[in-house]
Amino acid sequence: MTELQIITGSIADLEWFQEHSNELRERYGGEFIAIKNKSIVGFASSSGALIKNLEQNGEESNLVLIKHVTPKGEIVIL
Repeated sequence: MTELQIITGSIADLEWFQEHSNELRERYGGEFIAIKNKSIVGFASSSGALIKNLEQNGEESNLVLIKHVTPKGEIVIL
């Protein structure tokens, strides 16, 4: 996989995350999720646990998008 393919996939996954944020908040609020090819490939309560689970399942953690899902009713101010 080339760097361009990785970047393009990450952008598509980020767009998918943003488009589905309400649905994801309902199901995964407060969790860290891993997205690959517009699909959830793992989730856990901490990023470290998620990375460990991904690696145990044969996923390369550096090739997935990892995002924290803000719990429903919370607002993040950057």
